[in-house]
Amino acid sequence: MLRFFRINDPYRLVIIFVLMVIVRLVQGYFIEGQSYYELKWLLLGEWLNQGFKMYDETYDYTGPIAVFIYKYLFWIFGRTSFIHYGFSSIVIIFQAGIFNQLLLKNKAYDENGYLPAFLYMILMVSVPDFMALSPQLLSLTFILLALRNVLRRIDNQVTDELFLNSGIYIGIATMIYLPSMVFFLVFLFALILFSTAVTRRLLLYLFSFLLAFSLCGLYFYWSGGFWNFVDSYLVQNLLMNTESVLSATDIFVICVGFFLIFILSVFKTWSSARLTNFQQKIQQVIWLMFLGGIATFFLSNEKSLHELVFVIPVIAYFWTHYFILLKRRIFKFLMPLLLVFGLLTFSIYSYSNIYNELKVVHNETQESPTMILGANLSYYTGSKVLTPCFNTHLTNKALKGLDYYNSASNFYQLFLRANPEIIIDEIGIMPKITRRFPKIEETYKVVGQDMYRKINN
Repeated sequence: MLRFFRINDPYRLVIIFVLMVIVRLVQGYFIEGQSYYELKWLLLGEWLNQGFKMYDETYDYTGPIAVFIYKYLFWIFGRTSFIHYGFSSIVIIFQAGIFNQLLLKNKAYDENGYLPAFLYMILMVSVPDFMALSPQLLSLTFILLALRNVLRRIDNQVTDELFLNSGIYIGIATMIYLPSMVFFLVFLFALILFSTAVTRRLLLYLFSFLLAFSLCGLYFYWSGGFWNFVDSYLVQNLLMNTESVLSATDIFVICVGFFLIFILSVFKTWSSARLTNFQQKIQQVIWLMFLGGIATFFLSNEKSLHELVFVIPVIAYFWTHYFILLKRRIFKFLMPLLLVFGLLTFSIYSYSNIYNELKVVHNETQESPTMILGANLSYYTGSKVLTPCFNTHLTNKALKGLDYYNSASNFYQLFLRANPEIIIDEIGIMPKITRRFPKIEETYKVVGQDMYRKINN
């Protein structure tokens, strides 16, 4: 089965893309609905497309480049999960191509082919959360581009461009998803450990890494929201309490197939592979990638399956070694069937059983514009989003600042622009708002528990 992908033919990527689409369609039949995070990213794009500013008028920590993508996807296509999945499919096949190319050019294996790209795709589609257009997935694209440059440097290619581009790529990845900044240290350590990088080039690597932050900072400074950007994205993003819709047990059950494949592949590689010195260096860099992926998981305040995409290249690397090292014909025939189809089947089965209880419940479309004061976004599955509250911690922090003039003024202007007909107060902040703003108290009346309706004159 895998022999087809062990041929060095770029058109194999087309077949891999077609197979990915087929698997995704099958998944869509068994797994319905969308997760909380998928809904959140769709609604962020819709909210920002209404002209509201990120961080100033949006209480969330998602990366500035990621929300830029969500905003313009909504502007072009509207609110549709299909477009997000389509765009993420293109991103994944692009990543598979980059990953395969960097392994081929650096002769990571004793044969050339598109088996790494195929296995990368299989791992990605095995868990539907990996297929979501998450900041983690977008960030991984630039991590792989940086990895390609780092391997070229370890192969004794010496140009300033390699350090410059590597820093830029990791900087962009960090502005998409903040915990991916650990890969700056991962690749810095790799450059120092496996090459003779001079101080001037290491400083170039540092300054180019800071370039993306500087440009984003200038943009928010120009728009008047620099300190909110720093606080929400760079500070609170790392300090807020962990939130997760899955328990550690759920994550383990869904990903147990990945763990088994990883352990089996590593054991096979260590016991059977005969690597050249440069191949050993590549493997050591891959191990550093693995440590970086684990570090991002612990740095993140979202303990979700999306975090694990950073270890997918590592598993794909060792899994490819495993299949190449198989010698007996019966194993060459049976193991691909057992591992590939077993992984797909078990992951989808376990995922659907767990997530059917956790998926966002669809609400019917409401005619009256409603603002939810709280981070319960499920209300907006059938309605236009009309709330700046996308994260509980940042929402509470922002609304507690109503005693200060600047915070109060910003919220009042935001409220006037949103102009909701109904307000649902999930965090008990409306009494404070009405005391702080008499005009709002005159305009809205209590019509139920934690519910306010606009008085029509």
